[in-house]
Amino acid sequence: MNLVVAARTVPPGQLVVLTSDEIGGLRARFAREMLDSLGRSEVEVIEGIDLGHERRILADPGQVVPEYVYPDAQEREDRFGTMVAALTEAIDSAEGPVRWVGCGSMAELATLLTWAPHLAEQLVLTQMGGWLRTYRDLTRASHNFRIDAISAGLALRTAHRPRLVMSEHTNHDAIRVTDQWALIDDLAADSAPQWARMLGIHFQRWFAFKDGGCWLHDPLTLSAALGLPFVSFAEESVRIGEDARLYADPYGRAMKVSASVDYAGFLDWVHEALTW
Repeated sequence: MNLVVAARTVPPGQLVVLTSDEIGGLRARFAREMLDSLGRSEVEVIEGIDLGHERRILADPGQVVPEYVYPDAQEREDRFGTMVAALTEAIDSAEGPVRWVGCGSMAELATLLTWAPHLAEQLVLTQMGGWLRTYRDLTRASHNFRIDAISAGLALRTAHRPRLVMSEHTNHDAIRVTDQWALIDDLAADSAPQWARMLGIHFQRWFAFKDGGCWLHDPLTLSAALGLPFVSFAEESVRIGEDARLYADPYGRAMKVSASVDYAGFLDWVHEALTW
């Protein structure tokens, strides 16, 4: 969903896609296919890091999802080096600040800032995740931080003035998508373009896999990174725990965190982005 919205709203020459929580390169290959179907073949796709976790992917019928094979030290360093080189080239080619829209694990950003810390001030980070006061499970960090807590802690401490679109605001019924959502039938129509039908198929498979639908966490984060007026931020002093949970703490690190959301305005923008 976020890939489609980004491809249909971010101008040419201003978008690079980096996959996260990889599944042996499947996410990168699918991103390439989706971008091509959207007429954005010029957008570079960089394969991110396979964390070796649960293989969270909606496979095609009969598709074999590769098991994780832990790379040896040299292979791991080579993969990281290839990713960092591609990211560094993209960032160096930009004139001025680069918006980093974080919608998954922070492993890629942590790796980049470890290998090339001089880029920290050039990156304007807007990351989806974290909570301070309410969450569905108060005993753990939100998903994007929890799946690689060390990377999340490192990136949040290293990034220059990070902004967080918090789980308090992304886990909201106003941006929940179910099979009753207004655009679901449009995405499945025979007259819909290929990218829309592919998106519609993914929604239907997700609804079959997980009750309750899904939430537009990532497009909301994208909208904030693009400077659109739907998410307002406030400064908080935040301490980052060992498990990447966040705590309000007067001796913590100053961060901008989401304070309120114009959900109606945001949904109007999403609908416009998906209209053909």
